[in-house]
Formats: sequence, structure tokens, C-alpha cells
Amino acid sequence: MSTIKVDAIQKLNGSVPKAGDLGLNITGTVLQAVTVAESNSFSTTSGTYADVISKAITPSSTSSKILIMAVVHGSAQVSNLTIRLAIHRDGTALTGQFNNYAASAGFIAQAIPCIELDSPATTSEVTYSIKGKVAAGSGTVSSGAVCTLTLLEIAG
Repeated sequence: MSTIKVDAIQKLNGSVPKAGDLGLNITGTVLQAVTVAESNSFSTTSGTYADVISKAITPSSTSSKILIMAVVHGSAQVSNLTIRLAIHRDGTALTGQFNNYAASAGFIAQAIPCIELDSPATTSEVTYSIKGKVAAGSGTVSSGAVCTLTLLEIAG
């Protein structure tokens, strides 16, 4: 392994390089990643969203975007039941909704992926959560398996 030690870095014209000159914080660069994996006991019979999993991130710039990626293991114990998941930022639903339909009778379990790119336009802490509900039919939707949520800050 090699070590490079310098007192200062200068451009050819003698000026001090900016972060972008060094390949740092340029558009599309992943600036930070946070993740959580929980074996939760989400369960609802309601048409109102209930918390499944959440995680906070503090963007370093107002131009940053946050890539939200989650996998929720949802199940239904009856047929003709639609599970709907939505990504929320600080309690407000974002545009994406992710559905899983239980077409046959019996215990149906599937991993439901949720992916969204958000522009929170803040440098304050933001909490993203996945919430679930019964969207059609009647019965119980639940998750007793490990659910994951990963947040990537992307330089904008």
C-alpha cells in the first residue's frame, strides 16, 4: 500500500482546486449511504397507512437527491386483497405507490420492492418511511420478515 503526503494541492495556474476539480461532490456522485434492516411486525386491516420501516438522513446540499430503495416482505391471508405500500418523507406521501395483489386463497407472501428518487431541497434531517395499508378487499396484511430501507444521497 502506498501513501501520498502533500502540504497543498494547486491547479496548473496556481489556483486552489474546487471539490468538483478533484472529482468530489459532482453531479451523480453518491455522497452518503444509510441503511436499516428490521424484522418488524407490521400488521393492519385498515385502509389507512401504517408504519413499516423508517430511516433518517441529513443531506449535505439543497441540490442533493435522495434515492430511496426498500424491500418489504408483505403477506395476505385471503384472496382478492391488494397491499399498497408508499414512501413517505416526514409523514407526507411521495408520488410512488407499490402494490401486491393476493389472487389466490391462503397465505401469500412476497417481497415488494419500493424505489423512488426524491429532491428534498434541504440540509435538515429528513425521515423517509415505508407505510402499508389494505388498498382493496378485506383482510389482514402483515410483515413478519426482515424489511430493508436504504437511502443514498446523490450530488445534484
